[in-house]
Amino acid sequence: MAALVPGPRVLDLGVGPGTSALEMARAERGRWHLGLDVSGDMLRRAAARARSGGVPLALVRGDALALPVRDAVFDGVTGHSFLYLLPDPASALAELRGALRPGGRVAFLEPRAVPAPLRAALRGGARFGVSMLLWRGMSRLHRRFGEAELVALLDGSGFRAARAWPVLAGFGVMATAERP
Repeated sequence: MAALVPGPRVLDLGVGPGTSALEMARAERGRWHLGLDVSGDMLRRAAARARSGGVPLALVRGDALALPVRDAVFDGVTGHSFLYLLPDPASALAELRGALRPGGRVAFLEPRAVPAPLRAALRGGARFGVSMLLWRGMSRLHRRFGEAELVALLDGSGFRAARAWPVLAGFGVMATAERP
C-alpha cells in the first residue's frame, strides 16, 4: 500500500495491531506514519510491535468520523480492512478527505464481494489460506465490496480517478483515489 500513496506524511486508519502500518514504515523509512484507531488495546499492541521492531510509528486514539487532525495535513491515507467494519463508510471518507491535501491519494484494501475459490487461497500456503478464510467469514458479519461499488463510494465521497482491482487471490479488493 505504501507505493500507492505519495508524499512524506501518511495516515493509516484503523491501524489495529499495526501490521500494515509497520510494513509501510519499513518500506518507506523517510515517511512519517500516523496510525489511528478507536481501540486503546489495539494501539498498545501496535506500539509494542513498533518498539520491538525498532520502527518509528506515531499512534493516536481517535474516530475516523471525527479525525483529531488538521485539514490538508496528509499526503496519503491508507486503510487495511477498515471500511468494511464501519456502519457508514461514506461519512468516514468525507471526513478523511478533509485531512488529505489536494492531490493526495487514498488506498484501501477491503474484503471482496465476489467469492474466491478455496483452492486459490490454499495455493498461497496454509497460513495465507486460513487468513483468507477467516477474513471471508468475518466480513460476512459486516460487508464486502465489489470493485464498482468501492469506486462509486470513493467517487460519491468527492474523490477523483478512483479505481479498484482484485488482490489476494480474489479475496480482497484494492482501491485508490485522489483528492481534487
